[in-house]
Amino acid sequence: MVIMNKLHFTTIVSQDHLFKFLAMVSSLKANYNNFKIFVLCVNDIVWHILNRINIAEVTPIMLKELESPVLDKARKERSFQAFCWTLKPVFLHYNMNKYRDCKYFAHLDADLFFFSSPDGIFLENPEANLYLTHHRNARDFLQYYRSSGVFNTGFVGCKNSDVARKAVAGWEEQCLRECPVAADPTRKLFGDQRYVESWPDDYDRVHIVRSSGVNAALWNIQNYTVSIKDEKIYIDDDPLVFYHFSGLTIISRNEFNLNWYYYIKDKMVLNHIYMPYVIALNYQMEKMHEYFPWFASGLLSREFTPETHYFALKNKEGAP
Repeated sequence: MVIMNKLHFTTIVSQDHLFKFLAMVSSLKANYNNFKIFVLCVNDIVWHILNRINIAEVTPIMLKELESPVLDKARKERSFQAFCWTLKPVFLHYNMNKYRDCKYFAHLDADLFFFSSPDGIFLENPEANLYLTHHRNARDFLQYYRSSGVFNTGFVGCKNSDVARKAVAGWEEQCLRECPVAADPTRKLFGDQRYVESWPDDYDRVHIVRSSGVNAALWNIQNYTVSIKDEKIYIDDDPLVFYHFSGLTIISRNEFNLNWYYYIKDKMVLNHIYMPYVIALNYQMEKMHEYFPWFASGLLSREFTPETHYFALKNKEGAP
C-alpha cells in the first residue's frame, strides 16, 4: 500500500544555499514527519552531495530533467539570480504534475527555518486552492510595498487541485517571459513575486494566511512581541511556524552578518529566533566539513558584508 504524504515541498538550491537548505530540512524534520521535499539542484554538485547524504525525505532532481528550449534561453540570457527566481514556478508546476500523491504542495525558499508544524498554515482554510503570505511590513519597510509588492513568495502553498495547477502554470509562463531582478514599480514587476498579486481576483478560494507566525522576517518582526509560552516561540498570539532568514549572510562557520538592514536590538528575537538558526547552520557546516572537507560554497568574506549586525558564535554555542 502506498502511503500518501500530506505535504510535498519544492525548493531551488544552488551550491551557495546548500547549508541553509540543510538547516531548513533539519528544522522540518524536528517539527513534522509527513512530508517530502523535492530539490531542484541548480549546480550538479548539490545533486551529488544530497545523493551521498541520502536524507529520506529529500528527493534531489538535476536541472537537466527540466530542460526545454524556453528554459535554456532564460538560463543563457538572465543573471543567475533571475534564473533561480524563474525556476520557482517552473519546478513547482513540474512537481504538481508529476508527484500528485499528496494533499498540498508548497514552494519554500531555502532560507526558511521551521519552529513548529506547518500544518496550521493549511488548517486555517483546508479547502483553499492557494495560500499566500502578506509581507506585513513594519514601519521602516512600508516603502518596499511599491517595489517588492504585497505578498512574499518565499512561501507559496497550493492544494492538489486543478485551480492551483492552472494558477501555477500561469505563473510559470509569466516568469519564463520576464523575471526582472530590478523592481519596476510602474509595471508592478519584481522577479517572480508580484505576479501572484492578481491571484485573489483571478482564482477561486485564495487564502491569505492570517497567522503572524508564518513567514515572519526582518521586514515584519518589528511589528510584534516575541514570547515563550509552553516552550514554544510566539509572535504576538500565534506560534512561530517559520522564520524567513532573508538578509542573513554566512561569513565563516562561526561568523555571520545577521541582518543587512539593521542591528537586531530585541533580545527575544536574537536569542530565540536567530540563535537557533545560526547554531543549526554551524552544525551543518561542521558536518559538511567532516564528510566533504573541500566544499566551501555559500560563504561571503566579511569585507564584502555590511557592519549592520556582525555576530560571532562561540564554540560551546555551536554544539548541537
